[in-house]
Order: sequence, then C-alpha cells, then structure tokens
Amino acid sequence: MSTHRHQNNTNLVQDKIVKYVNEIPGIRYRELLRMTGLSNGVLSYHLRFLDNTGRIRVNRINNRVTRYFSYDVSPHESSVIGLLRQETTRKIILYILENGTCRFNDIIIHTKKVPSTISWHMGRLKAANIINIRKQNESKYYEIGMDKLILQDLLSKYKSSFTEKIVDDYVDMINEF
Repeated sequence: MSTHRHQNNTNLVQDKIVKYVNEIPGIRYRELLRMTGLSNGVLSYHLRFLDNTGRIRVNRINNRVTRYFSYDVSPHESSVIGLLRQETTRKIILYILENGTCRFNDIIIHTKKVPSTISWHMGRLKAANIINIRKQNESKYYEIGMDKLILQDLLSKYKSSFTEKIVDDYVDMINEF
C-alpha cells in the first residue's frame, strides 16, 4: 500500500473516532471498540495518537474508568457528564431536579435500587458537588448543589448521547418553560 493511501486511511479512522467522541462525550473504550469495529490494538494506537496531538482529551478516574471527550467540553463538564452517563446516577439527578429536596427513601423507591447502591451513588454525587445533603431532625435531605441551569444545559446539550426516554421527557419539560 502506498504511503499516501495509508495516511488517508489513518486520517479516516481518526476522523471517525473523533466524530464518535464529539457525538458521545464521555464515551468509554469498549463503546468505541464496538462502534468503530477496530481491533483492540489499533483503537488503542489511534486514541493515544489523538490524545498526544490534542484532538481528544482522555479523562481517567481512579485508573479504572476512562472516558474520552473533545476539548470543547470543559474538565468540570466532563466530570458531570461522566456521572450522567451512568443510568442510576442520572435517574437520581433527574429525580432530585424534578422534585427539589428529596429524602433518601424517596430516591430508593424511585430508582428501585438497594440502599447501599444509592449510598454509593450519592457519595459520588456529593464528592462532585452535584448534590448537597442537609440534615434535619433525624432525616437527611438531598438537593442539587451545583448550578441547576448548567446541569439542565448539560442534560439538554448531550441528551441524545444518554439515549434514555426519561432524559428526553425531562429536557422537553424544561424547554416548555
């Protein structure tokens, strides 16, 4: 194969990867592997190249979770989007957005998850400053702790990448106001 054709194929592959990263901010490696149809080594090579040349940003969390973003997405937005891409976390956030202040048991009932799962998600949301916890008497109350407009904007801007009816319904409801 000529060098020119090889370079063209490389550019096409990298452009395809960048397109997916732009369309689905916070996309994970396995998703890219499936969507691109590339082999593990080939995808790894291109992602490293795109990261090194500044075409994409790699966000690693605790050396366990790696997500890919365009540079248009700020580091703060990318951390929020990373959490929003998890279904249970997204359900919790949407529930609190819709209902204002919520009790722990309300969230358990809404999500149909066990208390330990909800505690884990709430801890991550608290650490990211997305929610606040307020204690009153013997109860804990949860509310959105970051700018709601920014959160709603992220949900709206990237709703197609979350592919869930609950997000569509919420964004449609907000847009009616």
